[in-house]
Amino acid sequence: MRNMLTIVLVVVAAILGFFAYQSSQKGNALQADLAARTEAVAALEAEKVTLTADVAALKAEAAAAVQAASDAAAIKAEAAALQETVTALEGEKTKLAEMAATLERERTDLSQKVMALETEKTALAGRLDALEAEKAALQTRVDDLQARMDELSAAEPANP
Repeated sequence: MRNMLTIVLVVVAAILGFFAYQSSQKGNALQADLAARTEAVAALEAEKVTLTADVAALKAEAAAAVQAASDAAAIKAEAAALQETVTALEGEKTKLAEMAATLERERTDLSQKVMALETEKTALAGRLDALEAEKAALQTRVDDLQARMDELSAAEPANP
């Protein structure tokens, strides 16, 4: 009985040892699995940080693209406004050129009229000089006639 008890104890110890060994192996496997999963989680966390940085960079690029599009739209609007201004100024320039041409024609006409008036003035001055000379000649004749009339008047009382 003692032998039997010893055999039972040895068998129980062997079974318990076997279970302990299996539990130890399972524990080691679980620890290895836990370590592998921890490394995987750390790698995922690192990838998450990288992706978060990429997302932030993409958001910044998108904001920059939106700003660039907004700036482009503003520049297009400003360019259109400037084009309208240029068109208006060109129209005004055309009107001013037409006015300048009209004024130039009027100046030319006035110059021609002035030249005609100068010519007429010269002719009238010549005619006036001729009339002055004729007037002087007529005045001389009047003076001569008056002198003759005075001579005749003075001689007439002497002639009955």
